[in-house]
Amino acid sequence: MTNDIEIVLDTRGLVCPLPLLKAKQALKKLSADERLRIWVDDKASIADLRLLFSTAKVQMEEVCTETAYYFLIHKKA
Repeated sequence: MTNDIEIVLDTRGLVCPLPLLKAKQALKKLSADERLRIWVDDKASIADLRLLFSTAKVQMEEVCTETAYYFLIHKKA
């Protein structure tokens, strides 16, 4: 069992570059062993977020639902 804290950032309804800017801000505040779930529905932002998280020192999981898309970011200690 894990004690990880999950922070949720909902950017659905926002268009590029706002989801990326909000994700960068949230990533800076993320502490070790915290997780960040970022909801997005702007297709242009998905590629930008993939690039951002691929260059950060985080573990990333992508999930696509019927209505939106989210990234689950885990910052390890």
